[in-house]
Amino acid sequence: REREKERKKKEKESGRRRKSRYSNTISTQRKNKWSEKLGQITDEDVITVAQRIRPRQALRALEKGLAPDSIVATDIGNVCSVSNSYLHFNHKGPSMLAAMTFGNCGYAFPAAMGAKVAAPGRNCVAYCGDGAWGMQLNEVMTCIRENVPTTAVVFNNGQWGAEKKNQVLWFGDRYVGSQLYNPWSYADIARSMYAEGITCTHVDEVTDAMVQANKNQSEGKTTVIEIMLTKELGDPFRRDAMKLPVRHLEKFKGTIQSRESATGQPVDL
Repeated sequence: REREKERKKKEKESGRRRKSRYSNTISTQRKNKWSEKLGQITDEDVITVAQRIRPRQALRALEKGLAPDSIVATDIGNVCSVSNSYLHFNHKGPSMLAAMTFGNCGYAFPAAMGAKVAAPGRNCVAYCGDGAWGMQLNEVMTCIRENVPTTAVVFNNGQWGAEKKNQVLWFGDRYVGSQLYNPWSYADIARSMYAEGITCTHVDEVTDAMVQANKNQSEGKTTVIEIMLTKELGDPFRRDAMKLPVRHLEKFKGTIQSRESATGQPVDL
């Protein structure tokens, strides 16, 4: 009887190991397939704009420059939601901070600052759109005053991207409250607060900017990296929650859309 129990135990353990190996193989295959697909999406041709960088190419370049021990906080917004696909963490312990379904705009930089206070030995970075950055840029002063060296990456594309994507897909590119006029430089504003400021207008500058920011942070300096992006937009947050509107009032029937945007991109791309 004891031998039979031992035999069944070994069979069970052997089956568990086989199942684990199979699961790991499937997981690796899926990751490799997604990595290949992501590379294709990153390098797809959209419209090139002088002195502007395509969002996905900027995110890939940032990925290459991030320190291995980085903690990254991402804000809400179109580019930041896309950024989650380009973040990879190998460090033990919490490394990814995100607003998730709370949807609290202006979350990322204070979260990264808190991470720096909690883990002063790690490189702490925030990803923010230019809309969200307007709600938290004053915290650069806090970093300087309280000696909390943190890095912010600001995606400057002159729009509230998440809201604008909805207006592109379902509202006939009639933009209401989603365009941002930014005649200033966020890097200049950072320098006026005695932080470091770097502006990137070409993708070849982005990795070096992040590497420099990592170095600055290790020396006790806060850095704002301003990346000048095109107006290209990624997928919407909740395609399942939105659909083409139905117009019942006569005065609005001229705005009826028969189908979603063919390109999924703004007309001012």
